[in-house]
Amino acid sequence: MNNNGYSRNFKLLVAGENINNISTNMMLVLFPWIVLSITYSPLLTGLEFSLSGLPLSMSFIVGYYLTRLKNKKSLYVWTTVMRSLILLFIFLVFLTGNKLYELISIFAGYFLTSWSEDVTGQIGAYFLKGALDEDQYQKGFSLSGFLRMIILLISYIIAGYFIAIGTEYAFPVLILGFAISAVVNSLIKPVSESEEEETHHSFKDGVSYIWNNKILRNMTAQNLFFSLSVGGFLMMIEVLIKFVYNGSPLELTVLLVASMLGGVVGSKFAYKVGGNPRKVMGFLAFALIPMMIFIPFSPLYIYIVADGFIIMFASQIYGVIYSTVFYKAVPKDYILQAHSVHSSLTLFPAVFSSLILGAIIQFISLEWAFVVSGILLVPSIYFIWNSRQLDSYPLG
Repeated sequence: MNNNGYSRNFKLLVAGENINNISTNMMLVLFPWIVLSITYSPLLTGLEFSLSGLPLSMSFIVGYYLTRLKNKKSLYVWTTVMRSLILLFIFLVFLTGNKLYELISIFAGYFLTSWSEDVTGQIGAYFLKGALDEDQYQKGFSLSGFLRMIILLISYIIAGYFIAIGTEYAFPVLILGFAISAVVNSLIKPVSESEEEETHHSFKDGVSYIWNNKILRNMTAQNLFFSLSVGGFLMMIEVLIKFVYNGSPLELTVLLVASMLGGVVGSKFAYKVGGNPRKVMGFLAFALIPMMIFIPFSPLYIYIVADGFIIMFASQIYGVIYSTVFYKAVPKDYILQAHSVHSSLTLFPAVFSSLILGAIIQFISLEWAFVVSGILLVPSIYFIWNSRQLDSYPLG
């Protein structure tokens, strides 16, 4: 591969992912807002958020069978098409005007779209491993993260607009985003299985490899607690705006846009970060704790906006560094199983995060939910600092 440029597959993977993410990110804002508006219950809103992570409980099994699947591309395309069909069904339910049916369709639809996102995410990770050279990882993930943050920024602006004029009008945009993504994904030309001479490992071998690989085991542990901490963060922000700032779509949009701008700058800057990844990630995770706890205690809204910018700036640098080390540490013939087990053990906890934090808001207070979210980062810092194997993968 030419180190001066990215492969065609990498460009298509990034394009397809980001078009898909327009709809996915809009759903992250719109669906909880709809649930909160109908039920006025932070606990039920947390439950709705948790459904996005529930499919990940079986992600490690899905990853094993995807490893043995011959035609991964077809499944990659058709699961994206399925998301369009699910959103079309929810849209038709909304046209009935029945609030109970709307809630049921959102809960069920969110679960199914999240399951399909898990499948395409794992196959995409497999394709991505073959689309980049090792010395392109940090720069490639930085570029990918930068574009993802731009899309998040655009998505949140659009979502805020539809919250203001009527959430039901957003469904044609959601459906179209998934449909276009499916078309782009269909253009990817992955290397054939026979050309790769891929080794198929048993499920037990895959899990054993991950467990016996100390760096992967430590990275999984650190990200598990990171996921517990931030998994319900967007839900808490929506509750904050809904009940503290009287549900202003403008204030929600401004806060989300400011946060995404921080993510844009952070992901763009991330490829320039050098040095020891363990120390960099440890410092960033430590810095996030007071910034997260501060939010509900802020005397002025403008301080929350600035805080959101800094949180996303730090988080995106952390994410790029984490992905760079993870992909360097995993050989391609284990990437699907490693990615799937990693998803189950580090992203699935977001299910509990949303439920726990939603319950704390419902029965204790919003302030305590943010405090608990910050405290949950402490074990993550411990595992980062004790992962001395990370020193073997210097940045830059």
